[in-house]
Amino acid sequence: MGVGNPGKPYERTRHNVGFAVLDAAAAEWEFKKIFHAEVADWKEALLLKPRTFVNRTGEAVLAFKKRKRAKDRDLLLVCDDVHLEFGKLRLRESGSAGGHHGLESVIEALGSQDFPRLRIGIGKKPLPRDLVPFVLDRFSPEEARRFPAILAKAVAICETWVEEGFESARHRLSQLQSLI
Repeated sequence: MGVGNPGKPYERTRHNVGFAVLDAAAAEWEFKKIFHAEVADWKEALLLKPRTFVNRTGEAVLAFKKRKRAKDRDLLLVCDDVHLEFGKLRLRESGSAGGHHGLESVIEALGSQDFPRLRIGIGKKPLPRDLVPFVLDRFSPEEARRFPAILAKAVAICETWVEEGFESARHRLSQLQSLI
């Protein structure tokens, strides 16, 4: 599941890195509608891009989970994180929202923090006081230049998670982070 905002104005913004990862992973697949989301078969996974905007991501996740009868641990949420340095990836099995409204929405909808998430760092020092314009802005030229490599790493982590499970994905991420 990617966290992001639907629509052209939000494409290639920092807040839509979750969608960018899914788009890269599903580049050769055709999307079809399901509930208020877009889904594509990818190996043994389904990719979900909610149309509910970031702050209401939980609605789409819960509807999808019920429809597919999935367990929380079977969901991998991919989102941005302003508190992580740009390009750093963090994979966790559970945890708090850390101030991310999309994660807050999912935690509230599921009634649990116990679902895996891959956070992709979009932060910079110092962080602006008002984060909304920052996360809804497009990448700087330097960030845009670096983003394809970050995207490739995130897709590799997602693919490893799908094919081999969480621990293998965590190990792969550790290997990829040491190459930076």
